[in-house]
Amino acid sequence: MPRIEPKAIQREIEQGLFWPVYWLHGLERMKSRELLKRLRKAVIGSSSEGLAGLGFAEETIDASEVTAEAIVDAAQSPALGGGTRLIIVKDAHALKNPEKLSDLFTEKGAESVPLNSLAYVCVFLSKDLDGRKKFSKTLLEQAAVVPCEAVPESEREPWIAYLAKARGVNLSAETAVKLAALDPWSLDIVDLELEKQFLAGAGTEFLIQPSAIGGGADQFVDALFARDLKTALACVENFADQQDEALPLLGLLAWNVRHLLLFIVENEMGRRGTLKVNPYAAEKLKRWSRNWSLNEALELQEALAVLDYELKQTPLMPLGSWDSLVTRFCR
Repeated sequence: MPRIEPKAIQREIEQGLFWPVYWLHGLERMKSRELLKRLRKAVIGSSSEGLAGLGFAEETIDASEVTAEAIVDAAQSPALGGGTRLIIVKDAHALKNPEKLSDLFTEKGAESVPLNSLAYVCVFLSKDLDGRKKFSKTLLEQAAVVPCEAVPESEREPWIAYLAKARGVNLSAETAVKLAALDPWSLDIVDLELEKQFLAGAGTEFLIQPSAIGGGADQFVDALFARDLKTALACVENFADQQDEALPLLGLLAWNVRHLLLFIVENEMGRRGTLKVNPYAAEKLKRWSRNWSLNEALELQEALAVLDYELKQTPLMPLGSWDSLVTRFCR
């Protein structure tokens, strides 16, 4: 049985179908949390009344502190008041003897069934699934293995739009690009930025934009990629010594240069339209690409990585490092 996408599991929940064992793995924790929330509501119910509301039908276990046999015993213990028991297992990747979990699989094999036919639903939360282990093959054959992996760059903007809509925040295309360029990037980080914006009640044009940068972050980014030496140097001195502003800006530059490279390669290969970005970003990339060859853009990408190291790991003066970058690549 192949891995099952979260959307497929959500459809099964809506149809009233469940697996006795779910293995949610991956570093994108928001995906696993949202799926667990849906499973909890369906299995235990949203009501706070009765024994279920008191927590008797649900148990959370840390896999780093117990054995697989203890997890099986917890699942197979009858729920007070009847119904289906929900077992949530954190850090499942730390389990020492996972093969013992085979006792949790139903005799019906790899299929979802109506909830009233299950005595328990076990949800394992793991950072990964080691395909080299024999038990991983058993999981794929008998359980619902759901990847909750990092969102690829090409799919970030739809997720950003979804999170913004959920929080009631109206985003401009420009702000969406900035959020997509965050480094590091995760759904939790984006949601936190949107939450700060929602609580602050400010206009979204200030979202993740370093407020103290003279001339604005956008002006510096545009000047660098337009290779405008005078404007870029004028901006640098306003943020170079402010680490909490310079590092996010460096992430924004890295995101833009990656997409510039893809844009240039597309044009050279005559395969326009395969790079998925919004019209605002596409117009900027088209304009910037006139100033860069493929080799120059690759050199800039390497220089940004060196600058990142210098800012974080060396005692060099930040202003000098930024000035060197600008004078090297701007005319």
